[in-house]
Amino acid sequence: MMQHLWLYLHFPNLQLDALLQQNPESNIHTQAYVILDERTNQVCQLNHAAYQSGIRLSMGLGTAAMLNGDLQVIPYQREITQNRLSDIAQSLYLVTSDICFFNDNSLLLRVHNMLTLYGNLHAYWQVVQHQLSQQEVVFHYATGHSPLGAKLLANTAWDQITDNPNEIQKTIAGSALQDTDLTPKAVEKLQRVGIYTIQDLLKVPLADIAKRFDMEVATYIGKLTAQIPHPVQFFHPKKSFDRFIELLYDIENVQVLQAPLKQLLQGLEEFLKTRDLLTQTLVFILSQRDEKSIELNIHSQQGEYLAQSWAVLISLKLENIVLSAPVFAIRLIAKNTYIRTPEKNDLFAGKQGKLSRLQLISLLQAKLGEEAVFTPTLTNDYRPEQVIQSSIRPAKPIQTFQLYPLRPSFLLPSPQRLHEKVSIAYGPERIETGWWDPKPIIRDYFMARNQLGQWYWVFKTPQGDWYLHGVFS
Repeated sequence: MMQHLWLYLHFPNLQLDALLQQNPESNIHTQAYVILDERTNQVCQLNHAAYQSGIRLSMGLGTAAMLNGDLQVIPYQREITQNRLSDIAQSLYLVTSDICFFNDNSLLLRVHNMLTLYGNLHAYWQVVQHQLSQQEVVFHYATGHSPLGAKLLANTAWDQITDNPNEIQKTIAGSALQDTDLTPKAVEKLQRVGIYTIQDLLKVPLADIAKRFDMEVATYIGKLTAQIPHPVQFFHPKKSFDRFIELLYDIENVQVLQAPLKQLLQGLEEFLKTRDLLTQTLVFILSQRDEKSIELNIHSQQGEYLAQSWAVLISLKLENIVLSAPVFAIRLIAKNTYIRTPEKNDLFAGKQGKLSRLQLISLLQAKLGEEAVFTPTLTNDYRPEQVIQSSIRPAKPIQTFQLYPLRPSFLLPSPQRLHEKVSIAYGPERIETGWWDPKPIIRDYFMARNQLGQWYWVFKTPQGDWYLHGVFS
């Protein structure tokens, strides 16, 4: 029977990493930054510059500010960390199947069932490591034969990948109790009787631990050594794209917004491309400081996945937006997706334009607004005034019906009395229809030519009146 093997990934600076990725030209690398948990008033994330200043995790804000006078403090936002962790899990799901959210900043991967696919642990880790390198995040990792064992080693930055049970057990045994998930009260109680490491605790039989100490200690040791099963709930990828980013600084200029928007679109492209999907509608929510959020709906009639194509549409849309307050966060939602089908091009169609008909409609709607763009359509009606109509939405194909070819390129808004002499060249063509509504017509249409050589489309009524209805080009 194959021994269980787990890989634990710990991401200590997810919010800082997200801010750095969204603002690559910022001073996060050089200036001291910390993420502050406002509930406890303690530092929960910090960058290298802050660490060099002597600041440490769980340090109070007052002490940290004394160590660095130029310290930049950002409140901890759980939503940002969760969204970033979800993005990483979505990326890893492409190469490994069983992923579990172990807490707000860590992932647990079940490894043993993937080794048959990849051949060995080294090959599997190379693929996982490649996916993580694309995420641009700081992480620590370790393997273990139980979820808690892998977690303990990763949280102490062991950063080793191995399936050697002796090596794993030896490292776990040497770990201090302070590095475990035991409460400070339980650790203090164990230290009073001379137990300082996992090795000291393992010398005591599990039954005796349950009798002499809290049940919490016995349960933890049982799960750590895989004597007690550790149930986990595996992650299932989202079917829709929903991403939120907080900006490092407020943005008042609409044009400056295009940089973070482009980053969101890159994430969308990766999401859709790996799943071979398209989407026709994007929703951008711009969160304004002390003002109501702005919601932008961007439509692509053809359906797109490329970030560049969406960037053009959002750029046109932003030209009509006026910010009433600085923007501090952006959210992108793409709920409705569908399977992408290959484009079918005619081999003998010749050189075509760069834009398809639907792409052109999308550009015009983004620039002018959806209500300003109309599409001419044909209806099953032989009355010249009724055969051509317009709609805001692109028309669906209608059933074909016979249209007579002798029609002018230009129709007058309404027929006008014919006052000049013309010579009849072709006709008559009787149009008698519309009896089912209030606009019936009985007309005999002719092609005629005036004295200047212009070709007219004229008709005669049953009363003998002549009208000009159109001009041929």
